[in-house]
Amino acid sequence: MLRLLSVAVTGSIASGKSTVCRFFERWGARVVDADRLLHQVFSAETPVGKKICSLFGESVLRGSVIDRAKVAEIAFSSSELLEKLEAICHPYVNQAIKEEYTVASNGNYAFFAAEVPLLFESRYSLLDWFDATLVVAIDSDIARKRSREKGWDEEQYSRREKRLLPQERKTEKATYVVTNNGSLKELEDSAKKLFEELRICNISQQS
Repeated sequence: MLRLLSVAVTGSIASGKSTVCRFFERWGARVVDADRLLHQVFSAETPVGKKICSLFGESVLRGSVIDRAKVAEIAFSSSELLEKLEAICHPYVNQAIKEEYTVASNGNYAFFAAEVPLLFESRYSLLDWFDATLVVAIDSDIARKRSREKGWDEEQYSRREKRLLPQERKTEKATYVVTNNGSLKELEDSAKKLFEELRICNISQQS
């Protein structure tokens, strides 16, 4: 089996990493989202969900579905609970990403990309497993404005930002950086240029 180039996509809050991933998918990459993989098992009926319910209690349930917002609200109020939650969720997501990669390796894709918000922060990170990393960078003032447009208040933004490695450190560690301070068209143009570079890297890796 030929090894498909694997790229981890990350960035700060509201940086546009999901948008870049959508572009990549449209152009022929296989893209997975760590948050969506986790969302699929946020149910009281799954092994992961049962562990979450055991940790937080039935107050986080809406029927058989786990209320992610409620879990986040409780977890962010306690570093101990947050660490325990990550110990449940992150290893599962890592295994799911690897399984998605195995399936993708049998297909005809430009490369494999995974959106991983806590790539540089999680102690369970697959950072060394990926061939390359991409940080979507954005000025903090613009990120705050876009977060407000999504309905986040300053407290929600700040609480989550504190968990993240400073953007400057992320860009230092990244293989590639795409800056998203302008228009959507500008971001698309930058993403397209990088997509072609990654596609060529994948071809070279497989030859």
